[in-house]
Amino acid sequence: MLNKLAKMASIVALTISTGGVANAQSVKGTISLPGLPEGIGVNFITNRVYVAIPNFDNISDSLAIIDGKSDTVITTISIPPVGQSVAVDVVRDLVYVGGTYFDENGIEQSKVAVINGRTKKVVRTIPITTTEGNGIEGLAVNSLTGNVYVSNASDNVVDVICAENEKIKDRISVAQSPFGITVNPFNNEVYVALSNGTVDVIDGRKNIIKTTATIGDANAGIAVNWSTGHVFVTDNDFGPSTLGVLDRMGNVVTDIAVGNTPFGVDVDLITNLAFVTNTQDGTVSIIDGKTNTVKSNVAVTGLYIAVNPATEKVYVGGQDSSLTVLKEK
Repeated sequence: MLNKLAKMASIVALTISTGGVANAQSVKGTISLPGLPEGIGVNFITNRVYVAIPNFDNISDSLAIIDGKSDTVITTISIPPVGQSVAVDVVRDLVYVGGTYFDENGIEQSKVAVINGRTKKVVRTIPITTTEGNGIEGLAVNSLTGNVYVSNASDNVVDVICAENEKIKDRISVAQSPFGITVNPFNNEVYVALSNGTVDVIDGRKNIIKTTATIGDANAGIAVNWSTGHVFVTDNDFGPSTLGVLDRMGNVVTDIAVGNTPFGVDVDLITNLAFVTNTQDGTVSIIDGKTNTVKSNVAVTGLYIAVNPATEKVYVGGQDSSLTVLKEK
């Protein structure tokens, strides 16, 4: 455990010491998948990539496990029919996959499956209470505390799963339809993108909302740079739109014009680059987090995106049965 914590801390230390920015981005290749990918998560310590693949049969879904060195699928395991959102605890080597489906009686079921990254097996399933609606829209985990945060859009709450007993310990009410959610483990703050054009900043120690930022109109994806504390949120308006930037306290820093209907976003905490999928024009915008300007746009079509800061690879998927791999430099 301490060794893994040290490795995680070394990533941030490297960020501070280098402060470098990659020079260019290029398509390295594609990875074939057994179905249409949804959520993507990365464990930068083990160099594994996890992709949730819904089967749309309300019986089971799949989780593809990818070797980040060779960019090939190691195996695909069966999971409960919750293959939507993915979060990875890089310290405990656990993968959380959450989603909502209707059972054989037409009753909405929301669950979070827990997968052991070492054994590649589902070790437990955690039920989430939801009324009928949009269900689970996002997951995030604090790899230092082990707590898991669930965007429960049916009930307009963030459910907090306790690391000690893996049961719901708190329900944090939010204004409207939480979607993307992210955690900065080093300040223990949680950032939630809401569909009404706000972002809630949650104190992860007390599980209360500290502040609410007004930015965007229809917020979707959200990511935080653990080192700088800056938070990036996509405004999923149809047509030309923006990527909002907040500081760690939730103050608005700027809006950055990106492509059409941005959705997914992730950030490399070493190079301080943010990556945004522009779903209507088939591009990924690369943003320099130091200057908050668009460095370039790469012709890659996708919805979901995840970065491995240790390898400087970016994984993009969501519109066909494959992942596109970008290399930062």
